[in-house]
Amino acid sequence: MEIQKKKLSPNNKQRSAIEHPPAPLMILAGAGTGKTFTLENRIIYLIEHYNVDPQHILAITYTEKAAKELKNRIIDHLGPKVYSMTVSTFHSLCFKILKEYDNSLPQLLDQSEAIHMFLERFDQLEPFASDEFPLDPQRAVTESFIPFFNRTRDELIDPATMDVPTPSEEGPITPEIANQIMDLKRIFPLFQSWKKEINVVDYGDMILSAYTMLSTDSDLLKSVQDQYRHIIVDEFQDISIARYRMLKSLIDKKPVCKLYVVGDDWQSIYKFSGSDVSILYDFSNYFGFTKKQNLTKTFRFNQKLAEISNKFILKNDRQLDKEMYSNKDDKTEPIKFISK
Repeated sequence: MEIQKKKLSPNNKQRSAIEHPPAPLMILAGAGTGKTFTLENRIIYLIEHYNVDPQHILAITYTEKAAKELKNRIIDHLGPKVYSMTVSTFHSLCFKILKEYDNSLPQLLDQSEAIHMFLERFDQLEPFASDEFPLDPQRAVTESFIPFFNRTRDELIDPATMDVPTPSEEGPITPEIANQIMDLKRIFPLFQSWKKEINVVDYGDMILSAYTMLSTDSDLLKSVQDQYRHIIVDEFQDISIARYRMLKSLIDKKPVCKLYVVGDDWQSIYKFSGSDVSILYDFSNYFGFTKKQNLTKTFRFNQKLAEISNKFILKNDRQLDKEMYSNKDDKTEPIKFISK
């Protein structure tokens, strides 16, 4: 006997977000509020209710796993007609653009291969201004070279144009740190030339290369804009400057921007890898519209935990207006606060 899965019905706020007209919207979705359910049904609603061609939908998620799962659920609901829909990470989107519009696309160099490349050629990087880099090449590459180069491309910064602050023993930039920055400025173009010699790119190159192509080729930009007419972005609190500018280029100068983003400033934890939550905070300034919908009913935890979460987040100097609540029965033990 086949067991029928119970079909979930959206609550009022989820329904409002799902059935929003094909127009800009920012959704603030707290933890456990049915964000994925809302995203999935939003895409289904666009296709079924507004007859949007799936090939014109672009959904951007933070991980490849999330992208695959989201697309599979929509295919399960609507069938093979939605195969043409693009569901991907920012990096995969950029790789797709490069692959479709650049016949000389290099192969992908992953981080472990980049580390091996540096260590194998470390002697070629001498002489160093830094005293520390030559002492521990493995640490220099994994903790300084790779993170620094990734971060500059996350923010579309050319290391060659960076200023080195005046060092002082008491200040934030010591002479050793200043010397390390000078070494990194010198090494970055070498790294880029090494990759070019063997026809490879890394993840950081993908966004930068795609953004550069779109910025310098108006015909290409128009072609990509015409394809992606409805853009949905998940985990928007973790967007970086490079990803924001890439996204802005896709929606810029459209008659009606159909950008639909979902984020939660309470869950922004990727500052170390380039994310900039201020883009979520200043959404209307960045994108020129302010329509917003909050998802605040959590299905993950009870009211007691929701209240504690609300109180803790008040410590943040800057936050968006959102208060979590729950209808779940309170069956937990009393919560104890331990301070050290």
